[in-house]
Amino acid sequence: MLEVPYTIISFTDLHLWKKDRFLSALIGDIDAVALLSLDIFDTLLFRTCASPSDVFVLVAEKAHRIGCLKASLSPAAFKEMRIRAENNARDRQSVLTGFGEVTLEIIYAEMPEGICIKDKMAQIEVEIEAEVCYVNPHVASLLAACKSKQIPIALLSDMYLSSEQLRWILASAGLDLSSVDTLLVSSEEHEGKSSGHLFARLKELYPQIESHAIVHIGDNIAADVEGASKEGIRSVHYNVVPEYFESLHHWEYVRHGHVLPEWKSLRKLAEASDMTVGMGELGRVFYNLGTSVIGPFLQALCEWVIDQCVDEGIRTVHPLMREAYLLAPMLENAARIRGIDLQIKPIYVSRQATFLAGLESFGDEELASLLGIHGLKLGELFEVLDISEEGVHFEAFLEERIENCKYIIGENGSSINDQVGAFLRSASIQNKILASVQRHRQLFVSYLKQEFGSPERLVTVDIGFHGTIQKSLEKIVSLAGHKPQMTHLLAVGANRLDELSMRGMDIRGMLRSGSGGSEEGKRIARTPAFLEELMMGDFGSTLRYAEGELGQIRPFTAELKRSDEEYAMKRACQEGAMVFQSYYAYLLQQKEGRLQRASLQPVEWSKPLHRVLDMPRPEEARLLGDLTHQDNFCTEYIAPICEDVAEEWFVQGPEAFLNCCNYGPSILNANWPQGLVTRRFPYYLYKFYLRLQDGFGSQVMLFETIQRVKEDGLVAIHLYGTGAFAEQALKMAWFHGLQIRYWIDPLVGLDAAPWGRFAYVTLEQVRDGGIEDETGTAPHTFLIATLSDMKEYKNHILRVYQGSGVTPIFYELRP
Repeated sequence: MLEVPYTIISFTDLHLWKKDRFLSALIGDIDAVALLSLDIFDTLLFRTCASPSDVFVLVAEKAHRIGCLKASLSPAAFKEMRIRAENNARDRQSVLTGFGEVTLEIIYAEMPEGICIKDKMAQIEVEIEAEVCYVNPHVASLLAACKSKQIPIALLSDMYLSSEQLRWILASAGLDLSSVDTLLVSSEEHEGKSSGHLFARLKELYPQIESHAIVHIGDNIAADVEGASKEGIRSVHYNVVPEYFESLHHWEYVRHGHVLPEWKSLRKLAEASDMTVGMGELGRVFYNLGTSVIGPFLQALCEWVIDQCVDEGIRTVHPLMREAYLLAPMLENAARIRGIDLQIKPIYVSRQATFLAGLESFGDEELASLLGIHGLKLGELFEVLDISEEGVHFEAFLEERIENCKYIIGENGSSINDQVGAFLRSASIQNKILASVQRHRQLFVSYLKQEFGSPERLVTVDIGFHGTIQKSLEKIVSLAGHKPQMTHLLAVGANRLDELSMRGMDIRGMLRSGSGGSEEGKRIARTPAFLEELMMGDFGSTLRYAEGELGQIRPFTAELKRSDEEYAMKRACQEGAMVFQSYYAYLLQQKEGRLQRASLQPVEWSKPLHRVLDMPRPEEARLLGDLTHQDNFCTEYIAPICEDVAEEWFVQGPEAFLNCCNYGPSILNANWPQGLVTRRFPYYLYKFYLRLQDGFGSQVMLFETIQRVKEDGLVAIHLYGTGAFAEQALKMAWFHGLQIRYWIDPLVGLDAAPWGRFAYVTLEQVRDGGIEDETGTAPHTFLIATLSDMKEYKNHILRVYQGSGVTPIFYELRP
């Protein structure tokens, strides 16, 4: 089994912060810090909701329960009203006082009369913030490390809450307020961080400390990075919670909407713990896959297994090897987290190891099944039947694949395939095969007795899917004269489980993949290869059992043929999955009674894995598709999960290719159709689901336009347009990492105050070079942000540029 020590996450751990991808930048510099300044929300405090505005939905729900919000106003409608009220309050304050900072009371004063009890709503909002907030253990660890060195701590927040309200929320989250020396909040200082004001105020409070000795940490570039720099203060951009285009959480949202919103920030935090010694960038990609995808799915399975055990008094379970390499230690951790005394004893077993032992006879049906195995060589066939010595009769063809033997004609005029069939049906060979069957059955049952005592009462755990091994187990035990009373627990069960249940087997699935099953279960069952590969160690499937010199039965496993790099990637993923369990336990403890265990939402906890399978990012399709898969059922055939596919299959486009993936393996062997199509058409599936998620709106058109800009090598561009759609284009460009520092809005004057990290300029300024260009910017290149005035906008720009000797370049939306 994988050996990774279980780690308890605690914000009193003085070294935990060093594992953080962003905070680790301070390793080696901590002794030079004279004052640590921290942002609060999305830095020191995280929330158990997908976005800050989701707090307003919870506020409305609680207000409805206690009767201080009009019953006809839905939580979603209240959320929009609360957002508008804050915007209106900031606009009004800006006019009245010259600054836009507000308090919670001023915000609720903007709400219409008669729909709520305003002071009570403000109180509820503070209570809900306390309910959803929890301490980020990484940042709290750094805070504790600094306090141990007598470094003062300041908290700075651009927030409408008061310092008193913030202190109450921090204390409710478990933070020791005595560790905080200073708390500055924009609602009381009448100015925020972006202008540099809060940082200047901080320096006033600590005049003896030089600016360069202050370090500020926060998530917002404009407020926490640029604002700090205005006062000469060093900053660390704590980019854990903010999302960007390549973020797997964004891709999850496009495919499924909000996925595990209560756990979203926690999953991101686990990802950020990737500063493991010796782990390179490729290792971090797989580590993050473990923390955010594989870990959550397997934790749900572990919790579900434990639920079954608790309900029925089961004290020991047996995960099946190969996957037990990761699953067994994760089950141990899950039981430890729950405080359950559960013994985990893996079984070395496989389809091949149980094949002979489970036969009652060897006739045409069994022979046809073997001959149909893809990639099986003739020599391997004799090995599987444990009659290798008989291969001498076909020595010249032992390295030939069975499927090729159909077309090789022997000396008697018949195919080698037919000759082999006749040979194996002969009486003498049948007797040898049946003797092998008896020998293998005896060895297997002896192994079970040796390791587990009563072979008839096993409780097995497996990923899935059809119950083939489980059926063989019970059949072998029954043929050996025992009455099976086993229980089999599968992550995903196919329709065949119904048939097995009708035969009296107790076989259960956390998810169902067949009729009446979930979409998540169906996709996982269709493409299990990389999940199985990422759970394995450095050995293959169990091939057989043999008796040692001292009479002990030992399983023999297949040799895996992998590169050192592939082993390292898998190890990183496995470590990430187990680390996730530690963070999962941390948040459950922090929010005891407020969060559901993973087993109570198995479909939801399967969505991260389903998204990777169903709509992979290009990087995922490339890296996971390149993993090699070795089935080990009667053959050593090994190939990448995404094998090379002839270009002719793609000629008719991605949709036609996905349809072709329904053909059998002999025509098109597509282990992972979505991976293959993404490798060839990188953003086809993303655009398909973005279009659905957007209700066939303009998002895909914007995405394709921005992609063209990026593909042309630009990192910055000017925006030309007005209104809400231009603002949408600006935000999407930023989200994709494209810089837009200058916005030419024909309806907005230069004296207008920009609301973000850009400046309003005129076409004439751009034309005449009166603005500072970013590196990577084509100085006369424009993103035309309109769906109705494309021609007019372009003509206007061309008129302004007429006679300048410069030809402007346009990027506009196309259908």
